[in-house]
Amino acid sequence: MDAGHRKKAPKLTSAVEVEEEAAQGSTCGSQEICMDPELWSFFPEDLVDRVLAWLPLPSIFRLRAVCRAWNTMTHSSSFIDLCARIPSSKDAWILIFANRGCRVVSAYIPTENKWHNIPLSFLPFDISDVTVSGGLLVFRLHEANGGSSVCVCNPVTSSWRKLPPMLGGWRDGLLGLVVDKQSRSYKIIVRSNITPVYNHGAVLRTEVYDSTTNLWIRTNGLEDGITTGHAYCNGVLYFMTWETRSGVYGVFAYNVEQGTWSKVHVPIPDFMTCPHVVECQGRLLMVGGFGRRPHFVTEGICVWELRHPTRDWVVVQNMPEGLFKELLKNSSLLSFNCVGHADRIFLSNRKSPSLIVIFDCAHNTWQRVESCITHDLHPMYSWFSYYPRLAAVL
Repeated sequence: MDAGHRKKAPKLTSAVEVEEEAAQGSTCGSQEICMDPELWSFFPEDLVDRVLAWLPLPSIFRLRAVCRAWNTMTHSSSFIDLCARIPSSKDAWILIFANRGCRVVSAYIPTENKWHNIPLSFLPFDISDVTVSGGLLVFRLHEANGGSSVCVCNPVTSSWRKLPPMLGGWRDGLLGLVVDKQSRSYKIIVRSNITPVYNHGAVLRTEVYDSTTNLWIRTNGLEDGITTGHAYCNGVLYFMTWETRSGVYGVFAYNVEQGTWSKVHVPIPDFMTCPHVVECQGRLLMVGGFGRRPHFVTEGICVWELRHPTRDWVVVQNMPEGLFKELLKNSSLLSFNCVGHADRIFLSNRKSPSLIVIFDCAHNTWQRVESCITHDLHPMYSWFSYYPRLAAVL
């Protein structure tokens, strides 16, 4: 907090008590743990801030509930700048946007095996078309007048802003967000419609917003429809597409620096359902259902890897049959959501993610985790790998 803003630090207890009291509302009953509040109330404020800045983010969320002064302090620019100078945790979270308006985000922290809710009530209207990277959320904000804007947000600091208007009309949502950790800059990739003067039909383009210039630029477009998310790997965004002309799935790539699209000319495994591309530790993987013709029965879920230089999809491993049946039970479409997360892949039933199946890419092992969400969700719910950062720059 800025100098002179606080007269006196709140009465302090130990770090253990801070977390316990904030989480449970309990009071200290142990002389071994409690510290003299009169003594610690005069602890220098700058040292208090330095100590608290080392807390992991879930603890900072609980810290905000201790008192109004600490809640204000954790949102201050001086505290956020202090956190930016401290080595940040490498832990990533899984964010699940479970309702239509995306007003509440459920965050799963794998290292703690715990769930936390992150409210987005500070946003004035409902949002959609969310994408996530580098501690930031980018989304479409639906305004009261019927219009919409592309916005960027840091949910852990409750800060957000609108971006300048796009050059063309909105088309099919956000494609991706790429964050440069060293320069702390980012680029946002969106599809748009550019309508010709004589109105012979809309021309599809890709627009890119660059935070260093605060401007949108146009690049060439992609005709085929993007289906299930994207993966950013070695400077390229990869997308699963449904090729309307041939009636099969394909993979397209967008080079972020060059602003160009290209088709990944590799054979796709025969008969796939609900395919996804994901990135894990520099590896481009594909996860999808497999089965047999002519009845198009999905028999399991498989993980493939795009191998170089042969440019073939090579089978990594099949999900065990028991896990497959448990994951997709009561699902008429046998569809699932999938996200790459560090060196693991997380999968959930698209209708109700009461169970999460995790594939460890480094060890080729599977495990199951119970979710805190037991009710059915909107079928288009989305989830992402997210690295929370107080100092993520808008």
